[in-house]
Amino acid sequence: MKVCIALTSLALALLEACSSTSLAPKGWQPIPGATDAWSSGSGANAQEYRYSKSPFGGSLQDLASSVTIDALTRYRGAKFQRSTPFPPCPGAAGVAAFRLANGRMLQEAFAVRDGQAIRIRYSRPAEAALDPAAVQAMQTALCTL
Repeated sequence: MKVCIALTSLALALLEACSSTSLAPKGWQPIPGATDAWSSGSGANAQEYRYSKSPFGGSLQDLASSVTIDALTRYRGAKFQRSTPFPPCPGAAGVAAFRLANGRMLQEAFAVRDGQAIRIRYSRPAEAALDPAAVQAMQTALCTL
């Protein structure tokens, strides 16, 4: 009986650890007061990564349209750059890129799974390369079946 309780406790602890760390890019810090949001760097070099999940009854193409419209209305002066399949899981997820009026880049990655829209908003300085930790976190969130 004690072994079962210990194993159950261990399994719950592992599940909690996996669910709380699997969404964040490795090495990034939680944004105080925000849920499912992390940052890396500071000042002009700051990068932000935000994860959200909500009920959604449409297709991946429907979500792509919604993501584009949302970004263009949320960020006044944003310029749409491109929308492509997300390379690690083409056909299952996409990513749209925007140049913001403040010169930053925004990537909105998205997938539809089990009636849920999974969205990731990743912003970085325009001259900064994609952070491999952010890309890996996107892949984990979007491509996991």
